[in-house]
Amino acid sequence: MEQKEQKKRLLKSTLAVSGPTVLSRVLGYARDMIQAFFLGTGSGADAFTIAYIIPNLLRRLTGEGTMTAAFVPVFTQLKTEESREKLWKFANTFFFDLTLIMALLTVTGIVLSPLLVQIISPGFKEVPGKWELTIVLTRIMFPYIFLISLAALAMAILNSFHKFAVPAFTPVLFNLAIICLAAIFAPKAREPAYVFAFGVVVGGVFQLAFQLPFLWKRGMRFKFGLSFSHPAIRKVGALMVPGIFGVGITQINLAVSRAMASFLEEGSTSSLYYATRVRELTLGLFSIALSIALLPTFSELAARKDIEGMKKTLVFSFKMIILVTLPAMVGLLLLNHQIIQVLFQRGLFTSQSTDVTATCLFFFSLGLPFISVVKILASAFFSLKDTKTPVIIAFFVMISYLSLALVLMKPLRVGGIALALSLSETFNFLLLFVFLERKIGKIEKKEILASFLRSSFAAILMGAAIWFLLGRFEFQRLEFLQQLGALLAVILAGILIYVILSLLFNSKDLKILRDVFSKERILQ
Repeated sequence: MEQKEQKKRLLKSTLAVSGPTVLSRVLGYARDMIQAFFLGTGSGADAFTIAYIIPNLLRRLTGEGTMTAAFVPVFTQLKTEESREKLWKFANTFFFDLTLIMALLTVTGIVLSPLLVQIISPGFKEVPGKWELTIVLTRIMFPYIFLISLAALAMAILNSFHKFAVPAFTPVLFNLAIICLAAIFAPKAREPAYVFAFGVVVGGVFQLAFQLPFLWKRGMRFKFGLSFSHPAIRKVGALMVPGIFGVGITQINLAVSRAMASFLEEGSTSSLYYATRVRELTLGLFSIALSIALLPTFSELAARKDIEGMKKTLVFSFKMIILVTLPAMVGLLLLNHQIIQVLFQRGLFTSQSTDVTATCLFFFSLGLPFISVVKILASAFFSLKDTKTPVIIAFFVMISYLSLALVLMKPLRVGGIALALSLSETFNFLLLFVFLERKIGKIEKKEILASFLRSSFAAILMGAAIWFLLGRFEFQRLEFLQQLGALLAVILAGILIYVILSLLFNSKDLKILRDVFSKERILQ
């Protein structure tokens, strides 16, 4: 009964994240659409993409990525074992330690921006003014790393109390800030990229400020104090150092991909960005939400040394990821060009921009299920306070990515970079799964494989139906609203067909999602 209740709470937590995340992704699309309109895939778009990547990469590595993964297990253990007074003393001290560190990092980043731009986009120097613009934009946006790291700590604390909705809502405010500033100032700006850069910083202020009252309500009083010798803080630091590379391998590879793309045709860097954003939209609807909800759950199970409970939760999570991501992958493989055209092709975003971006999205789609499962496996390792194993694996994953990218980008150009990322994520998944089994014992693979085969069968039939329906439209000749209507009709028809097929061939897995909406039922 406890396992059933735990699954139900986990899915409800996932839905608590998914709701605001869906709204955030919709607004994120609106933000990207406005950005595509004003910047297209030209020099300004490439410069903004790289400038945003630098603080955003550091955010993922030191903020909501590694820091959250290291902080939540330690905070959860203290919450279980120590008094409320000691718990909040640790949280307050960590908050101000992080404030000092991120302030120093921000100042250092602003000073060293030319060096950072040189490292991450060496090809930009060949285009007059592009390198200089990227440096200025990087300096404008660097304070975002300070703001979002503190916001990520607030999120980690609230998530540890299984409060997910408030932190999940903060990206909505981030997107609104950029949209509003762009709508007001971008039409009049000589270089609209500056407007988007300032919008990023304003959005970071909103993300932090919105969560502070909820932290106060939980019991945090923000009493100033610094201590790098606190045992729990040292433990978090020890977990973070190797974790920066282990958890951040996907982000590091994405940053490396931008550096490689900077040597290709103009627009390659921004095309990768737009394709990544569409992939993140798909991931954010369920996979990212589930991984966020899983970390506190895994941490509690690890604190109780309930390894069997952790393995059951892993199997359950894998089945849910498979159920959702396989049809999403098939849909993106078939509709990538139509999706990019409807989402972005207007203003400076031309049909050529659509072709290149759609190619990237096609290859990104192949890795969708694997990157989703990697997030779950990473949460399992960090809940066990093991950051060394993911680091060792990440090293080999990066080597495989670099090798594949160098080989594939010659015949496939920027599409080869995207394909290499997907293949490296598959390799990452296989290694993480094997080493996790060595750590916690055998995971029930037959149940996962059966779920995979059932979902694959339904997804393939759904794909055949989408291909048939798509052939009924002369998509390129339609007006925008007609294209939008046709695309939505095909997507909705595909979802309906997949649900019907799942009811026929995979009803048990589908029933798990359905039952979470019923107060009377407990998960089977």
